[in-house]
Amino acid sequence: MNGMEEISKLTKDTILEDELLAEVFDIDDEIYRARMLLTLEDRATELGVKTKFGKLVNAYKKERKKFEKENSSKNRNQVFDNMTDFGDEEYPEMRCGSWMADSSGIRTYNPYVGEIVACYHPIIPVQRLINAETGLEKVKIAFKKGFVWKNVIVEKGIIASANKIVNLANFGISVTSESARHLVRFLSDIENFNIDKITEQISTGKLGWIHGEFMPYGKDIIFDNESRFKAAYEAVHEEGDRGSWLNLVRQIRTSDRFEPKIYLAGAFASVLIEPLNALPFIINLWGDTGKGKTVAIMLAASVWAYPGGTDYITDPKSTATALELRMDFLNNLPMLIDDMAQIKEKYQGDFSELVYMLCSGKGKDRANATLGLNKGTSWKNVILTNGEHSLVTETMQGGAVNRIIDVEMADGYIFEDGNHVVEVLKNNYGYAGRDFIDIINQIGTDRIREIQQEFADQIKEISRESGSQKEEKQIIPMSILLTADWLAEKYIFEDGVLMDVEYCVSLLKDVNEVSENDRAYEFILSDVAIHRNNFVPGTDGSYHGECWGCFEKGHVIIQNNVFNDMCKRGNFSSKAFLSWAKKKNLIECSDGRTTKTKRIGGNPSRCVCLLLPDDTNTEFQQVKMDDLKDLPFNV
Repeated sequence: MNGMEEISKLTKDTILEDELLAEVFDIDDEIYRARMLLTLEDRATELGVKTKFGKLVNAYKKERKKFEKENSSKNRNQVFDNMTDFGDEEYPEMRCGSWMADSSGIRTYNPYVGEIVACYHPIIPVQRLINAETGLEKVKIAFKKGFVWKNVIVEKGIIASANKIVNLANFGISVTSESARHLVRFLSDIENFNIDKITEQISTGKLGWIHGEFMPYGKDIIFDNESRFKAAYEAVHEEGDRGSWLNLVRQIRTSDRFEPKIYLAGAFASVLIEPLNALPFIINLWGDTGKGKTVAIMLAASVWAYPGGTDYITDPKSTATALELRMDFLNNLPMLIDDMAQIKEKYQGDFSELVYMLCSGKGKDRANATLGLNKGTSWKNVILTNGEHSLVTETMQGGAVNRIIDVEMADGYIFEDGNHVVEVLKNNYGYAGRDFIDIINQIGTDRIREIQQEFADQIKEISRESGSQKEEKQIIPMSILLTADWLAEKYIFEDGVLMDVEYCVSLLKDVNEVSENDRAYEFILSDVAIHRNNFVPGTDGSYHGECWGCFEKGHVIIQNNVFNDMCKRGNFSSKAFLSWAKKKNLIECSDGRTTKTKRIGGNPSRCVCLLLPDDTNTEFQQVKMDDLKDLPFNV
């Protein structure tokens, strides 16, 4: 009985059904039962069957008294002392109260309606799971249809609601809307009667480092999110022969191709991000199609999982929310996205938004039905991508550039025989990942951090010697990659092959390449050069097209609205750039502003007066070298 709303739906026939009154008389609370009977009596009066309803109620009351009289305290204790008996030793016997639970199913007896069936096959809760991230409880349900026991893990709320428990039918459990409330009661009784027998287990819905263990290899923590990421979870395992995989990869590493080496380093480095407290970053391999990029990403996947299909390797066309949920699930394992060219048009060639999302390490906050916040998504790993073009574009925001190690493919094919590589990888995979986790546990985080710092210092020293300054946010990811490469070579491959540190340093962006304002300055100067006719009038004094400004005394004068359009095209903040340029003395200002009033074509207009670098064009004023020492590029 589900309250007043359900009572109002009763008809003159349904209000006289045996099951309705059996349910009411089954209520333990005497006061609530009496109120329910009075409400039903009022409804029976409305329907014109008050007399018939009253006779049925009296009959049930007499039957109840008779039942209670015939069942003494001793007999009642015997009734509530039943034990499960499923006819095998798969699961131990449990107290089940008044329920009869055996190989034929789950049932009980009600004196008013007779036998009640909760389920037509054995079913029982066998474990309570407390999620390490959320603290929420799930239940592991075992059920047997035919001759085989199966397991399913569901949220506690599923088996506590008659409306929700019917969803278990999707897993093959025999439950209908009619039997749902009886199955809810049985499972609740079993759990409450056997608190001492049903074990409690810490669980997680994520892979990677959880409470000091690494999933899916943990012994004291189990996975409870299989229903949502079943294919991806099952892909992470060992298959085939360790030696066959090692022989193939050693052969690949001896070639002069850098691409598979850095992809392998990225696959290993992903699980170092968490213990080294670093941020996620992207390794993007780009070049002509058909040269082996997909095979290279399969090689990286084979460190941990089955590299074929899309069970582990991800399709970039997934929605941002789907990618976020997958990142949360993978947690510390590498995210592999094959062929970014598929979504180039979606992001209009600028992947800044996607890069920020992937490398932020956490997803968006989301409200729930109670106006609270759901548990957020989070991850710390390496993302491996590939495509036909660089992820870094001229208009990409500096923060996004920082998070990408962009690797352009060398000429030719990455692998001599790509088909052979794919065939071996699909049949032999997953061993190196488990071995690498054992290495981390054996060496310890402190020693690994020392190795990583040594590589970071080496990168800085090489940069100083070459007269460049690398961005710190790029130095850390590269030092982690070199650490992972060193550990994998020393303890797994033992082949003497290591990535060339100096070449790796050359892949990193210089500080001025990453600075958003430096890049904005270069973009504006480039845009001016492209649209030179809009700044220089012809011999007759007229412009070929729109007049955007002019050149004057070593500066380019740009009308304010034109300047704002330039910044918008370049994806830069005009306000932030002008503030920076003012501090660098790259613009002439007046009245405390960042613009000046100039006459363009005879009309006064607010303009940006931007200093030009030295140029051989006679219309550019020569600038002294001392004045250029703070400029973001050499002239």
